[in-house]
Amino acid sequence: MKKSIAILLITISFLLAPFIKANADKANWDCEDDRSISMFLSIEENDLHICSDKQWDNISIQVIDPNGRTIYVDIITIPAENELIIPLSYLSEGNYQVVLTKNNQPVIWYLTK
Repeated sequence: MKKSIAILLITISFLLAPFIKANADKANWDCEDDRSISMFLSIEENDLHICSDKQWDNISIQVIDPNGRTIYVDIITIPAENELIIPLSYLSEGNYQVVLTKNNQPVIWYLTK
């Protein structure tokens, strides 16, 4: 009985695989390599550093201070393989929130200075 269920599940997954790939293509994924990125953010002194392995255009950025106030908002381009440095006003010690948004899909980082 367990073997037949396992075989049935494997067969179904092979039959559904083309439909899953088609849905990923409709979601504007160009190829499988574009489905993952490496991105690193850090705060050093009064600068926000952003590094990415791929270029990203028209990214909305919002930086929120430890008191919950928005201290920086902009639309940026993150270059591939080059560090983007955003100078900020004097930053006190504490936890900061950085929200990057592309196509209404936010990604949030929590950084400490």
